[in-house]
Amino acid sequence: MIKKLLLSIAAFLILGIGALVYLVAPHVATPKFIVQNKASVPIKVTAHWREKIKDLGELSPGTMIEFEVTDEAAMEFKATYPNGRVASSFPAVYFTSGTLTNAVVTDSSIEVITQL
Repeated sequence: MIKKLLLSIAAFLILGIGALVYLVAPHVATPKFIVQNKASVPIKVTAHWREKIKDLGELSPGTMIEFEVTDEAAMEFKATYPNGRVASSFPAVYFTSGTLTNAVVTDSSIEVITQL
């Protein structure tokens, strides 16, 4: 009887800890960013936050790149087209632990969506 009770308590604790980890993990995870080039031309992309700049390089049409930043701030993306035109995702979007930010570069603009 006591053995069954102890096993039940242990199973309950294991399930409880697992549920807690599942619920808390997204809120402490490193912010992730995905940048997609849906433009018809190659573009050069940079990410700007605080006083930092991350050069994501040149993305061919249809290319996607992922990166992480261990920080909490507002980020702006800039895309330079082959003709020299620069598009910006201004205003910058806020990111924090557990956020996933998608930036999609098109032939005319940069669309940014952040989700938790």
